[in-house]
Amino acid sequence: MMMTANKAIDLASRILQLAAQPGWHPSRLDGVSLLRQDSDSPPTPVLHEASVVIVGQGCQRGYLGEQVLSVDPAHCLVVATPMQFECDTSLRQGEHLLALVIRIDPSLLDQLLRLMDDPPQPRTSGKPQGMLLCAMTAELQEAALRLLHSLQQEQESRVLGPDIVREILYRILLADAGQTLRALFARHGRLRQIQRSIEHIHRHYALPLSVALLAELAGMSSSAFHESFKAVTGYAPIQYLKNTRLHQARHLLLQDGHNISQAAYAVGYASPSQFSREFKRLFGLPPREAIQRLATAAGS
Repeated sequence: MMMTANKAIDLASRILQLAAQPGWHPSRLDGVSLLRQDSDSPPTPVLHEASVVIVGQGCQRGYLGEQVLSVDPAHCLVVATPMQFECDTSLRQGEHLLALVIRIDPSLLDQLLRLMDDPPQPRTSGKPQGMLLCAMTAELQEAALRLLHSLQQEQESRVLGPDIVREILYRILLADAGQTLRALFARHGRLRQIQRSIEHIHRHYALPLSVALLAELAGMSSSAFHESFKAVTGYAPIQYLKNTRLHQARHLLLQDGHNISQAAYAVGYASPSQFSREFKRLFGLPPREAIQRLATAAGS
């Protein structure tokens, strides 16, 4: 069944009730958050955890290499593994960007796949991708609306919320986009092999990591690993590692009160000056200026 415009309006209205101010808003349910943005934003580097992003109003575009993914009320975004990409927001007059974001729990996905007697096979071929769009069906819209309704009450979010999240992930698995998630659990599949190396990067980004070591973790030759890693993430392995360090450093600067040298050393840089140069190259501003701008935007 296709989505309806009225349900999209309902989605936007319920997100707006839960996100009274711009910014990220945790919900009563672990792993579920809400995003509200009131103005356009230029392409900005982001590090996005594995999640499903459902938009009730507005349009957000993700840029991954030459690929452009437009996330709007008709399409949700499935991010199968932590991804780095540029993202911008485009709003019409009077609009907000209103989104429901559901973190993907690998153990829940594994459980669902075990219960599915005959999981649908991918209808498309080609290289695995770390993120892609999924059409918003009426069933997905209904489940998202019920989840948002449950989040308005403590008891309902606790009792009903987990089962609705489970249903949403099940609906995603049934769709064409579900092939990306299913590929993560194919023991010898290429995406699962790359996923192991990505997990290692996010656990040990401050340590010296080589392509040879990451390729060994993936069980691939260095050349095959490099090609597959870039196909999944859009980045060469060392660039992905470098960007991960810079995103983590930005978090330390903004949220944990580190100074520039402390943040640089904490994420594995030996030189604060090199860190500052590479930070500016990725984010477009030196660390101090970038953090001041983010703090102002957050209202702090």
